[in-house]
Amino acid sequence: MILLLACSSDPVVVGDSGHDPVVVDDSAPVDSGDPDTGDSAEPVEPLVTEEGVGDYTAENDWIFDDSFVHRVDIQLSEDSFSLLRSLPYDWAPADVTIDGVEAPDVGVRLRGKIGSFRTVDNKPKWKIDFNQYRDGRDFYGLEHLSLNNSVVDCSYLKEKLGYAIVGMAGLPTLRTSFASVYVNGVDYGLYIILETPDKAWLERNYADPNGNFYDGKYLYDYTTGSYTLLDFVDSVDDYFQLEEGTDVGHADIFALTAANTAGAGSGQYETVTGAVVDWERLHTHLAVEQWIGHNDGYALNTNNYRVYFDPADSLMDMAIWDLDYAFLEDSWWGMSWANPRGVLAAGCWADMDCKAKQREAVSTVIGRIDTAALDLELDRWETLTNDLAYSDPRRECSVENVATYRQWLQDWLPYRTGYMKTAWGIP
Repeated sequence: MILLLACSSDPVVVGDSGHDPVVVDDSAPVDSGDPDTGDSAEPVEPLVTEEGVGDYTAENDWIFDDSFVHRVDIQLSEDSFSLLRSLPYDWAPADVTIDGVEAPDVGVRLRGKIGSFRTVDNKPKWKIDFNQYRDGRDFYGLEHLSLNNSVVDCSYLKEKLGYAIVGMAGLPTLRTSFASVYVNGVDYGLYIILETPDKAWLERNYADPNGNFYDGKYLYDYTTGSYTLLDFVDSVDDYFQLEEGTDVGHADIFALTAANTAGAGSGQYETVTGAVVDWERLHTHLAVEQWIGHNDGYALNTNNYRVYFDPADSLMDMAIWDLDYAFLEDSWWGMSWANPRGVLAAGCWADMDCKAKQREAVSTVIGRIDTAALDLELDRWETLTNDLAYSDPRRECSVENVATYRQWLQDWLPYRTGYMKTAWGIP
């Protein structure tokens, strides 16, 4: 089958060696199957073209359609399996099929570290790179796709709910859906399909996607088991990993660190740091992290975030990532929202004017989060995934914990608004 990405707005004739030319139409829908049963029907001939056909980007919302459970098949050779056993973070060749749509010769590797890493023989997190072995190739406009294993989220719903709240609050968010994943025909259980924050994601969320995009995840020493959390401080600010953009020797990160140092204790923290930080966005970001109880995020643990320097205004935006450990009380990890660890949050909380603006942002976010609508979505997602969650052959949680975690999320929605109001003194 021919495959891959972008095309023009009119039907395009494309070919692949060994195949007759095929006419494809970007208006052709993908048959999602029966949303009540989660079965995937035979898809309509998908939109497939070779690379570099105009500026059109193929529609990929069907991959994140959460009205049914997708099927993802990963086919690994014996050599690829062996490679992932010994070097799990190295790319290995694979063939991937999503709802019957084939993506041959892609790269796959495992993801996760201390909390959620699992070996290829268990239930790993996956990252798929569609152009790892075919430079410049995308899959329906996507460069990458992530599959999250939910091994530490017994509900299987935290990421769905969390990213829905991020978007509802008005921040760039990640699209998600559910999938049954099979590796060489073996059922690996229920997964979350997660949009990967990369160049394609930047293009979808920013008018100018050409800024520098850094990963703020911690550095892990696999020999000693020690790790280093990243923040905007002199000792670690040059460890941020550049994901997209131009290597400037971390000059933009250094400038942010310098601004934080200059602003701390000045009585004008937001004014000083505002030369490099989009505080309107960051206030909202921090409010959302607190609302969703993101214990493993930037404010509380300086972890699981991305940093984007938007060329439109040269200011830093922050993106939320990895919500396995969201919807938790801060005290459970020995933390406190009254005393955040992230230097930008801590600097703001210590400044009277900045903290007052944070309070305003919290009030705004509370008004944007429609808990009644989220409650209905949770009910729908639970119904859709109940059977697969309880029958997951690689589930690590007990059956009782699946039900308990799901109820916890239901209870969180009406509780959290009141908690936020009390915490910030909002009537």
